[in-house]
Amino acid sequence: MVAVRVCFVTIILTILYLLGSVLISTLIFNYNSTGSLIYLDKEIIGSKLIGQDFKDKLFFHNRLSQSNYKNDISGNSNYPYYSKKLLKTISNNYNSYKSENFGNEPDLNILTESASGLDPDITYEAAISQSKRIAKLSQLSEEQIISLINKKASPLVFGLFGQKIVNVLELNIELKQIYAKTRRS
Repeated sequence: MVAVRVCFVTIILTILYLLGSVLISTLIFNYNSTGSLIYLDKEIIGSKLIGQDFKDKLFFHNRLSQSNYKNDISGNSNYPYYSKKLLKTISNNYNSYKSENFGNEPDLNILTESASGLDPDITYEAAISQSKRIAKLSQLSEEQIISLINKKASPLVFGLFGQKIVNVLELNIELKQIYAKTRRS
């Protein structure tokens, strides 16, 4: 009989713990607990945490993804560093990147996949290396593009640690809004 009571109390406490955790996270960290969704004109267009595949040359491109940014599959090719397939893949990515970006040298980050294959961010250098392409194909100057990148770049932790990164979706939303304003003018 004692074992039944212990099991019953354990089940009740587990349910209370789960409900309490969900309630507290929803109340205090609502943006984070609901997927860090990004809205445009009251419509969900993505998440700050999951990358998207941008093909249009007027916008910034994300890192490569083995899963084509399908969020139900994640991972990368897992080729070892000495793999001939990895070398060929990076070489092909390098050549296509250089031709698409008017000879700009790419950051290694943009040529390779992230561990999850869903990374929403690119390095600051990868964003800068795409600015020439976007400036040439749009009505904007390269200085305007770089200014936008600087505005959206995440700072280093404590100003010292890590690497400057830029969320591609947020950057492209800003770019889309700038394009809309320039078309109206």
